[in-house]
Amino acid sequence: MLRCTTIWFLSWFGTALAAQAPATTASRPLPAANGWSAREVHRADAGVWYARIESVVEANGQREIVLGDDKGRLVLLTGYSGQWTARDVVCDGQWVAPTAPADVDPRVPGRELYAAGRAGSVHQVTLRRQPFGQFRLESREIGHAAGEEFHAVLAADLVPGGASELLAFGVSGAVWALAAEGAEGAFGMRRVATLPGRVRDTIVVPGGGAALPHVLAVTRSGHLLRLQLAGDGAPHRVLLHEDCGLGRIAAAPDRPEVVYVARDDGVLLRLELDGDGLARREVVFVGPEGLRGVAAGRFFADGREAVAVYGYGRTVHLLSRTDGGAFTAEAVFTGAQRGHWLAVGELDGRNGTDELVAAGFDGQVVLLARVPGHGLPGVAVAPDTAATGSVPARARRAHRRR
Repeated sequence: MLRCTTIWFLSWFGTALAAQAPATTASRPLPAANGWSAREVHRADAGVWYARIESVVEANGQREIVLGDDKGRLVLLTGYSGQWTARDVVCDGQWVAPTAPADVDPRVPGRELYAAGRAGSVHQVTLRRQPFGQFRLESREIGHAAGEEFHAVLAADLVPGGASELLAFGVSGAVWALAAEGAEGAFGMRRVATLPGRVRDTIVVPGGGAALPHVLAVTRSGHLLRLQLAGDGAPHRVLLHEDCGLGRIAAAPDRPEVVYVARDDGVLLRLELDGDGLARREVVFVGPEGLRGVAAGRFFADGREAVAVYGYGRTVHLLSRTDGGAFTAEAVFTGAQRGHWLAVGELDGRNGTDELVAAGFDGQVVLLARVPGHGLPGVAVAPDTAATGSVPARARRAHRRR
């Protein structure tokens, strides 16, 4: 009897450990435009609506990919020599949007992630350290607003001094601020603003001199808004109103006054802002309806102005121009899924440019990078890695069979 019990326990314990073990898979090559590589780094069993490239795990040199999917999971992808490990935690079972890591809660060592979504709940996600350098994700609900959906949530240092701020933007136009209160892990949640529409994306504009940081937000109602925390509220100002819903916003990395805004009808706007508001509006791209991803970064060796877009048309287009001339568009990647999010950041040091992460309706997450050696003059490149980025015919046939 004792022997049978021991065998059962060891079997159960092994199954439990296996259930907790994160899944590690090798990235898979996909067809891409010449000069680019495309690799599938994750395949979810539900749509992936949000993606970020962030430095989350302090022990890792490479940044991670943070995802929010349709099953309410916050997923953290860590890369290691072409292998990608997915760790996830279910927040509330309905789709969620994640934040960048921030030190919102001084009671928790280091920085935390936050997520909010369709259920109207806000969650704190932390890393629980385990032996041998491992960790798991843990989530707990810290706030709820009945009748709301949160399509955007922001954690950032908006008021210098003290902890970072946490804002959740509701479908009703309400903006909720959450802050740690007391010593038992509780959070206070208060309404600080009511906006003219549902916020779908935000960016933070750093302050300068005596000016505080502020938030730029785009809404389903077609508004570009500027918000700033002040006292117990968050006064806002309308900078632009379009006759179409606005879905995404990205800041130009080397041009602090320039932002790019996507409209639902497939139009991309380039906006120049100044202290008084909108200084210049320019239409720079017209593509398929359902533009759902915008990411600005350094994608050329010469540092020209460039921004990438993605959406229901299934193609990642890269727009660029030199010396203030006309923008041109090139197709970098075309997949099977409708796109919903595009993130930019540094994930591949074998080139001198930024990378893109594309996610969407089918749960596929694709890493797009310039081929090794791009933007690195004088660097020797191994012949088998200096390809054009196109997948060989044999690999394409294998891809079609999957």
